[in-house]
Amino acid sequence: MKKIVLTITALIALTALAKAQEALPQLKVENLRPIEELIEAAVERSSTIKALNVSQEQTDQEIAMNKKKWLQHLSLNAGVNYGNGVVSDQLIGDQSTSLTYLTRQNVTYNLGVNIRLPFTEVSSRRNQIKIKELEIEKLDYLKDQERELMKKEIVKLYSDLKHYITSYEIQAEVVETNEMALTVAEGYFKSGKLPLEQYRMAVESNYSSKLEFEKAKNQTWLVYNTLKTIVGQDILK
Repeated sequence: MKKIVLTITALIALTALAKAQEALPQLKVENLRPIEELIEAAVERSSTIKALNVSQEQTDQEIAMNKKKWLQHLSLNAGVNYGNGVVSDQLIGDQSTSLTYLTRQNVTYNLGVNIRLPFTEVSSRRNQIKIKELEIEKLDYLKDQERELMKKEIVKLYSDLKHYITSYEIQAEVVETNEMALTVAEGYFKSGKLPLEQYRMAVESNYSSKLEFEKAKNQTWLVYNTLKTIVGQDILK
């Protein structure tokens, strides 16, 4: 049963490989998308950069929370005072002087804010915020580093792919030429006009060119598929 599963898996892999290699004739240097687009697409889908962005956002939230910690030391006091007061009112006239007493009810409102913030805690809070800000700066550097690594990798793969596409096209022409030469050599050999050694050389040359062609085709497919996987989308126009 295990052998059957492995056989089916191998057949699926070979089928996928064959289908991918069938697309190679359409894979030409002029059909490649600009490398800037591929770098941008790869950076946008990078799970590493996304994780760093999440860490950075989390640190931003921690800084905001630290900046508001002083509010827990803030207290609000309010009060209302009631009282009665006696006020004298003296009236002076030409002939006499009169004194009047008035009773008034006074209402006083008090509102106060108290802050009890130890100096050591102020210093500690500032240090914590500074540490978090340095963490954000570090995350920025890590994101830049990841972008540079991805850029270098894509530039190399892009250059390799262009090289292998050209090599693949050249080898295809070599195979075609050698097959034509072999056909001619075979005709001359059958008619006795070509020595066996020269005919064998034509056969070996044709065989070698086909091996190189398959090698170039496999290399082209491998680099193409690798670059496409990193970018996360088709790399052809």
